[in-house]
Amino acid sequence: MPFHWKTSDGEQRTALAWCRETGQGVLVCVHGLSGSGEQFGPVAEFLRDYSVYAMELRGQGLDPVVARRAMLLDLPAQHRDIADFLAAVRERHPGEPVFLFGESMGSLLSASFAADHPEAGLGGLILSVPVVELIRPVPRWLSATVRAIAYAFPRLKFYPSWFVNGETVAPPLTRDRAYQDAMRQKPHYIRIFTLKFLSELGDLISSSHNIAARITTPSLVLAAGNDCFVKVSQVSSWFAKLASPDKTLKIYEDAYHLLWHDHDCDQVLSDVADWLAKHRC
Repeated sequence: MPFHWKTSDGEQRTALAWCRETGQGVLVCVHGLSGSGEQFGPVAEFLRDYSVYAMELRGQGLDPVVARRAMLLDLPAQHRDIADFLAAVRERHPGEPVFLFGESMGSLLSASFAADHPEAGLGGLILSVPVVELIRPVPRWLSATVRAIAYAFPRLKFYPSWFVNGETVAPPLTRDRAYQDAMRQKPHYIRIFTLKFLSELGDLISSSHNIAARITTPSLVLAAGNDCFVKVSQVSSWFAKLASPDKTLKIYEDAYHLLWHDHDCDQVLSDVADWLAKHRC
C-alpha cells in the first residue's frame, strides 16, 4: 500500500508500505541504483512479523521530480530524506525498534547515514551487498578525468555498467534471468546517469572504509560470492573495519547481487529473520 510522507524541504513523497500490527519492529528500506521500493516485496512477504517501508530515492527512476532523475546523487540531500522518512515512519510506529535496511548503493547510503547520525537511534543496520569497492577498480586518472568532464558538461550522461564490465549493458545481477529482463523494462529502470552522478557515487565508494570505522550501530552485512560488482574478500575487508562491536557477516557463495531475487532467497531472508529476532528488543 502507498505511504505518503513529506520531506523537510516540503516535497510530498510516496513510499511503499507493508504495515503489520505486531509491534515487533519496522524495516526502513533503501534501494539501489536504478532500483525501486517494490524490489523489497520478497522481504516484506517473508518477514511477516515486521512492518516494512520502502522509500523511493531522489535522483532515481521514481523520483517525483522528473528533471532530477539520473542527475545527481547529492549525499546530504539523501541523508535528509532518510532522516525525514525515519521520522514519518516512527510517527506511525511509536516505540517500535527501527532497522535501516539497504541494498547495493542503498547499503552505502544507509551506512553513511548511520555513520553520520549515531543519534538516529537505529535498532540495527542491515547492509545487503554493499558496493564498498569495485571488482575492476577505476584508475585515479580516469576518476579525475570523469570529474573534469562532469564539471565542464554537467548534463552529459554515460553508462554506469561500463565502469563494471566495460560494456553498455549491465552484467547479470541474478540467476533468475526472467526477473532481470523484466526489471530492465520497469519504469524505474535508468540505463544512463550523468557523469556528475557517477563521480559522486565513486566518491562515496572511495569513502566507504572511512564510513565503516564510524559505524557503531549493530550491523548485519550480506555478501554474494558471484556478485558482479564487488568481491566477497572486499566486503570482508570492509566488514573488519566496522567499529560496531555487534556485527555479523553472512556470505552466500553461489549467490548473485540481488540476493532476494536469486536462488538463495529463502536462506538469505531466514538469516535476516534470525538476526532481527536477536536485536528487536
